[in-house]
Amino acid sequence: MRREYVMGFTAAAVVAVAILGVVAVPGTTAEASLTQSDGQLTLRETPITPGAVSGDTATLTVTNWLEHTGGPVENVTILVRAVDQETGLIDTRTRASVGTVDSPGDHPVETTLTVNRSGDYRIETLVFENGTRVASGRSHVSGLDGLTPDYAESGLRFHQFGGSLPTIAYSVESVDDRTVRVNATAFLTNAGDDPAGDLQLLVRARQTHSNIVADRATIPVEDVRPGRTANPRVTLRMPDNYTYRLDAVLTRDDVIVDTESAVADLNPTREVSEDTDTESVDVDADAFANDSAADPSADDETVEETADGAGPGFGVVAAILAVLGAALAVARRTDD
Repeated sequence: MRREYVMGFTAAAVVAVAILGVVAVPGTTAEASLTQSDGQLTLRETPITPGAVSGDTATLTVTNWLEHTGGPVENVTILVRAVDQETGLIDTRTRASVGTVDSPGDHPVETTLTVNRSGDYRIETLVFENGTRVASGRSHVSGLDGLTPDYAESGLRFHQFGGSLPTIAYSVESVDDRTVRVNATAFLTNAGDDPAGDLQLLVRARQTHSNIVADRATIPVEDVRPGRTANPRVTLRMPDNYTYRLDAVLTRDDVIVDTESAVADLNPTREVSEDTDTESVDVDADAFANDSAADPSADDETVEETADGAGPGFGVVAAILAVLGAALAVARRTDD
C-alpha cells in the first residue's frame, strides 16, 4: 500500500475516535471550560467596629469588603482570625461562607470575633475560592480595655469644669461640740441622648492622713434629662479640725459608673516649720467612732440627716486628760 494512503487512513481514524468520545461522554468539553473561572476577587479593606462589651471581653465586627470583576466566582469562603500581638498565638477565629459571587462591584461580608479586652490583636482575613486562597489582608486593634462595658453604660457623669471649680462642693451647716455638719453637693451632667435615671450617689468623708471614714450617705439620682446637670446633696457629720477627702461614687445596680473626689479642709491654718519636710499628724481615733454602731437601738441614718447628739468620742478624750492631770498632780506632791 502506498505511503500516502496509510497516512490518510490514520488521520481519519483519529478524527473518528475524537467524535465518538464527544458523543459517548457529552458535556466533557463544556465542564472543562466552566472550571476555569475568569472572575477575580480583591479584598479592599476590613474596617472593625466594637459590639457587645462585658467586663472581660469585647465583640468585634469585622466588615470584609470584596471587590468582584469578571465572571462568576464560585464556592467563596472567608476566614477571619485574631492573633495576639504579644504571643503570636491565634486567640480566636471564625469562618463565613459567601457562596457564588457573580455581580460586579463591592460586596461587604460581616464577621464577628470575641476577644479578651486586655490584649492587642492583629486581625487577619483570608479569602478562598474552591479552597484556594485568592486574597488576604490584615488590620490591628488595641486599647480595648478603654471600652465601657454595657452594664456601666450611662450618659450621666461627674461634670468637669476644667478650671479651679471642684466637681464636689461643700458648705458648713453647723458646728456643735467639735462636730461639723457639712453639706456636700455633686454636679452630675447627662451627656447622653436619653434621660438618665435609676442611679445612686454615695458620698463619704475620709480623713486624709488616716483614711478613716468619718461618715457616708447615699441618695438616689433620677430623671436627669439630656444636656442637663443635677445637683444632688447629702449631709455628713465629722470631727472638726481635720482635712478630709469627699469621695463620690456613682453607681447603677451596684455597678460603678463614675467616681470623683474633692478636698474638704476643716483645718486650713496648720503651719509647718521651714526646716521640717514632713509633719506627724496625731489622729484621735475616738473622734471618728460611730455612735449608732455602739448603740444597737439607734435609728439608721437617712441620706439628708444623721443621728443627733454630741461629737463622737470627745467625752472619752476629756476624761482621759482629766485622769492624766490628776496623776501628774499627785506625782508632784510626792516629790515635794
